[in-house]
Amino acid sequence: MLNKEMFTIISTLTSSEMKGRYRNTWAGFMWVILNPIIMFGVHALVFKHILNINMDRYYVFLLGGLLPWIFISSTITMTAHTLITNREVLLSFQVSPMAILCSKVIDNFINFLAPFSLLFVVLYFQEGFNILGILSLPISMLLLVITGYSMSVFFSILQVYFRDTQYILNFLVSIMYFLTPIFYPIEMVPKSIVWIVHINPIYSIVRPLQIALWDYDLQLLSIALAKALITCILSCFLAFIFWRKKRNELYLYL
Repeated sequence: MLNKEMFTIISTLTSSEMKGRYRNTWAGFMWVILNPIIMFGVHALVFKHILNINMDRYYVFLLGGLLPWIFISSTITMTAHTLITNREVLLSFQVSPMAILCSKVIDNFINFLAPFSLLFVVLYFQEGFNILGILSLPISMLLLVITGYSMSVFFSILQVYFRDTQYILNFLVSIMYFLTPIFYPIEMVPKSIVWIVHINPIYSIVRPLQIALWDYDLQLLSIALAKALITCILSCFLAFIFWRKKRNELYLYL
């Protein structure tokens, strides 16, 4: 339960994470913003202007797909080794592993919001957005963060028992990147393999943001949010069961 003490611990750890990342320099903060924006620019150049993907409002499509993908994929790969690298802290102090993981996810979400907000403002004046779609963003982002956190819990615990988990996870994320319609429309996926897209949990979480920003439709958004909610609940349930089963012996394997 997120009581006052846990909230204080998470806030302190998040602040420490951000200070360690930025090292009190503007260069660290600027790189956090520029890295996703550069990735955004490269994708726009290659797929819109070189490969000539014919899509209206392609930059908005990238904003709703690519940046959320960067957040959730970086979150689960970045936190996979968290419990192991914080072994001394966990064994020496009464700090919950869940608090450490939560602080890292929040830190990464803040780093996601900065470039996302900047591109959002720029594209708002160029392309415009549906106001109802904008109002749905907090719900979509909440599901994105909770799912990212639950996946982080699961894979970080798995990493403690199977030390190759991080490498396998990086490999799977690389494959899923090409199989997830975040820089190309789902209509380009052959019907014979489109089922892979529909069972992709990351796509189900990213999809509501795509619809809200790029091609708002209330019915499509409602269906996408329902699928995202199911994915979120299932990932939370799996992470909770895994944590409850392994928490008593976890410290023995660190």
